[in-house]
Amino acid sequence: MSKIYHKLFYHVLWRTYLSKPDISPEIEKVLFPFLEDKAKKFRCYIFGVNGVEDHVHAAISILPSLAVSDIIGKLKGSSSYFLNRELRITEDFSWQDGFGVFSFAEKDLPRILAYIRGQKEHHRTRTLIEALERTEGDE
Repeated sequence: MSKIYHKLFYHVLWRTYLSKPDISPEIEKVLFPFLEDKAKKFRCYIFGVNGVEDHVHAAISILPSLAVSDIIGKLKGSSSYFLNRELRITEDFSWQDGFGVFSFAEKDLPRILAYIRGQKEHHRTRTLIEALERTEGDE
């Protein structure tokens, strides 16, 4: 399965533990580049990542031979470890269980990236796409 042609695009979202506002500007500066770099190590590609104080959105392409839930779990786990143990920016940063994932067509990538880039503005002005803000356990 080493030579697979694919065009699989996902919009993923995951929240901080108990949706606490733990993603400060200081954390954001190191967290987002870390996620992009770590995804490459898993042979995945993050087209864009952004978020607000309590959650992260990413547009990502994942190989069909890999499970989406495994990759997201690895990104969450490794980023918590990175912030808490390697950088020691925080001691108790963690992610909530679960995540939201939505597949989309390549032609929709610019629209999804615009939504991700505009996260802070969307939350400030309440111009959210509710379906793209849902994670496990949201009602």
